[in-house]
Amino acid sequence: MNKSLTVSIKVYLGLMAYLVLVKLILTFLPAVFRSAAQAAVFQWKWITIFTATGLLGVFLADRTGFPAAWGGGISNRARILLPAALGAGLGVLAIGTEVATGWTKFVAAKMNLPTIHIDFPASALIYPGGAIIVEVAYRIFLMPFFLWLVSSMILRGRAQEQTFWALAVITSAIEPVTQDLSGMLAGQATFAFALVFIEDYALNFSQAWLFRRYGFLSAVLLRVFFYLVWHVLWGLTGR
Repeated sequence: MNKSLTVSIKVYLGLMAYLVLVKLILTFLPAVFRSAAQAAVFQWKWITIFTATGLLGVFLADRTGFPAAWGGGISNRARILLPAALGAGLGVLAIGTEVATGWTKFVAAKMNLPTIHIDFPASALIYPGGAIIVEVAYRIFLMPFFLWLVSSMILRGRAQEQTFWALAVITSAIEPVTQDLSGMLAGQATFAFALVFIEDYALNFSQAWLFRRYGFLSAVLLRVFFYLVWHVLWGLTGR
């Protein structure tokens, strides 16, 4: 096993260890999730599935041109500070959209909830864990797997970069299509949901770019800092 793959696996297992820690802590807390779907992804079954599929993604990422999750001549400023700044900036943008449109009130009302945000201090644990889970589902497994399948297997090693960017465009639409499109089509706060759709797409596309340039840890960190600003800090306002 080459050194870069070994490092990436260690980093990935560290992320999974965090999920396990969150799961163990949550067993001593009352119900804190805002939906059954949120609670479901923290079940032991899903943590096991995410661990296995993510490890396969890390293995294939090493074979399809993605950099190691740590080291490899990439500075910590690029790998950590850049995604942190991007994530915080997108979080501030999300807050601005909420202040201008109040779109989350429609979502909360539909779910019979006072707010979409999980209460603090549970939010400070759950949202970083959720960021890891989302990245395993949307990028760490999907992008290397389909890049390997299309470029390495079907095209026999050709058009790797073109295939990556095509996958970045497609996979970045998963979250906004599954979460925001229904709000746009509902006829209520259509403009607000259109803005959120664009912002979510920008978030996901930025993560795809970071994954390719600096490794999966950078992609995860962008979403972690986005959630910390948008869900944790803004969630403290109770809005």
